[in-house]
Amino acid sequence: MGKQKFSLILILFLMVFSSSAAQTDTIFPTPEILKQNVAFWKKIYTEISLTEGLIHDRDYPMVIYDRLKGDYNSSSVKKRKDEIAASLRLIISKSGKGLSREEEALYTVYKQFGDIALFKDAPERIRFQMGQKERFRKGLERSGLYLDTIRAILKSYKVPLRLAYLPHVESSFNTEAYSKVGAAGLWQFMRGTGKMFGMKIDYTIDERRDPIIATVGAARYLSSSYNELKSWPLAITSYNHGVAGMRRAVAQTGSKDLAVIIQKYSSRSFRFASSNFYGCFLAASEIAEDHATYFPTTKLMQPLQFHDAKLPIFMSTDLICTVLGITPQQLSDLNPALRPSVFEQRKRLPKGLVIHLPATLTAKNVHMAFNNIPDSLKQLGPERPNYYTVSRGDNLYGIAGRLGVSVKDIAIENNITKYNRIYAGQVLRVPGTTVASAKTTTLASATKQGAISNKKAVEAAIESSSVEAAAEIAQAEIAQITPPEDTTQIVSNVVASVIEPKPVKPQQASKTEPVQQQPVESTRTAKKEEPVHFQVEQLSDSLEDIAMAPALPEPTVNLRVKPVLPTVFDVGLYNLDVVLSSGGSRATISVSIDETIGHYADWLGIPTWQIRKLNDMGRGSTIRVHQKLQIPIDKQDALDRFSSARLEYHMAIEEDFYAQYMVSDVKTHIVKRGQTLWDLCNQNEASIPLWLLNKYNKQVDLNKLTAGMTVWIPEISELTQEEIDRRANLSSVPKPQPARIPLQRVPQKSVITP
Repeated sequence: MGKQKFSLILILFLMVFSSSAAQTDTIFPTPEILKQNVAFWKKIYTEISLTEGLIHDRDYPMVIYDRLKGDYNSSSVKKRKDEIAASLRLIISKSGKGLSREEEALYTVYKQFGDIALFKDAPERIRFQMGQKERFRKGLERSGLYLDTIRAILKSYKVPLRLAYLPHVESSFNTEAYSKVGAAGLWQFMRGTGKMFGMKIDYTIDERRDPIIATVGAARYLSSSYNELKSWPLAITSYNHGVAGMRRAVAQTGSKDLAVIIQKYSSRSFRFASSNFYGCFLAASEIAEDHATYFPTTKLMQPLQFHDAKLPIFMSTDLICTVLGITPQQLSDLNPALRPSVFEQRKRLPKGLVIHLPATLTAKNVHMAFNNIPDSLKQLGPERPNYYTVSRGDNLYGIAGRLGVSVKDIAIENNITKYNRIYAGQVLRVPGTTVASAKTTTLASATKQGAISNKKAVEAAIESSSVEAAAEIAQAEIAQITPPEDTTQIVSNVVASVIEPKPVKPQQASKTEPVQQQPVESTRTAKKEEPVHFQVEQLSDSLEDIAMAPALPEPTVNLRVKPVLPTVFDVGLYNLDVVLSSGGSRATISVSIDETIGHYADWLGIPTWQIRKLNDMGRGSTIRVHQKLQIPIDKQDALDRFSSARLEYHMAIEEDFYAQYMVSDVKTHIVKRGQTLWDLCNQNEASIPLWLLNKYNKQVDLNKLTAGMTVWIPEISELTQEEIDRRANLSSVPKPQPARIPLQRVPQKSVITP
């Protein structure tokens, strides 16, 4: 009887399991054409190291020709690809007969996994794929922190729980992940799309990096995409190619079968990454669900535990850590939405901001600690940090004296060392809250009279951008990474995905309250003829050498010498001057790289129609780089806030990029007939941001490309963790420790799960 009962239970279990598996196969089928792709990506994720890769056929990925050390830009990899291509051409010329041993081996591999009828094109389909084994293992470990919360959020939006593994493909569950074209966080949202889904994104806070807020956005996107496309394979692929792109694919092929689309859809933007995205998801989710088999020694980290607290006053991270008895690392780990600039520049976080705190701190004790902050340390509003543009002949000592700050502080603030000197044209962050003695001029009012007075330093911050403004930003970002022939179908397809009912969110998935934007004053060089009063400051020998060294000349770019450019912010790349009208009610700007009317409306806190009306522009009209545009200035401090937000927008993009990538090489390229900026930025699967292309080609007008024009194309490599650590340790100036405040340390209590 016992055996019969056990057998019955086993049969019932198998029936339930089979039913569940069948349902999963129905929701997430594996088309025959993708089985090779799934097997290939399993190999990449579980067998091939980050230091090596596979040379394989683009369309038949299991046609693996070689496995070798190196990366995409390695000369050894490029040489081996050329050798294999030459061998394949020889095989074609010999019609597969009289082959050498290596040629026979290559031909045998191809015949096993490829379509022999398409062998003649095999040399053109060779590509190299880096391994991801260590990265996937690390992603598995990190996934334990967030999976429970992600599943709860997906469930509330009726999104299949298996999609909780999609961040393995997007970011390896790394909240600090940043793509070459500007996507960030676990779910790799672009700035405009993130804003459309209600995320706060500025120089201080980037909620794309918050795993909870970003997951809510991802769930809303996936739910909306599925409702429109009626297919999970298509909805998942749209996460890489866009809903509009998948609609084009369906219309062009007449099919909603992803296998048919992969075979028949023709678009310059539907390349290897897009056609493999669903296969990557299938491979990653299969590994994650059975990770003990693929990574038997890997342990998932315990679910993240924290609780939230609202800041009662404006507080710097130093002050928060001191009064609560936690480390900056703890605060940073629990609050990835706080950009590095918050910690590096000791910025104040706004009153009312909800932050995540260790679960060992009870709400009662946090409240007590905040109440015990001395009045002398309480701040009523945000600081107004300043920026200074270095001129030829400047040195750090003179700049510090002119601005009334210490040499040591300004060196720390800008990571200035003997290895990292200042350049003419470089924008320096000025520590401190005011620069009354500097007699500097803001970028906003640099061109003359009638500048709006800056009497209320702590005025209400800019309102969060409207959906319309965010949609324009998102449209422009999509257009930048979409071939010109496809951009005409973008405009009407962006807003729909954010208009839907909001379900009840899980307890841990609560979103922070809107954060006030901190206005920042941008500065130009002080007049040299004015007397400067220096404070005597004792400097170490090494710091004195740095302080007295004159600024290096601004780097120049020409076509005869390969450019080697610094990674500091290049303000010369952007024309950020603003000319205020005599009446002070409007100002004239020149459109810069990666800017839209949506950006201007966001920075001014106004609807986009006001800017369009002022410039006699229709609703669907677009703007171009260098175009003159008028903006309304009808609020006090609007011009300063606009200029500050504009400058920091460009600074954040460059800072985020250089924190993850380096320019490993620069190649010349002769523009071919019909080539566009999109073509230059998207060559051979190696996308680069437009601003970086412009930085290496300041000598030419990229808006007027002509056949035969020569340009520099930078090659990008991802920084290793060792290189990131090395750069962090280069500074010879020790960072000051925050002063301890005589407050009662908050006692640790039992763990509270949020």
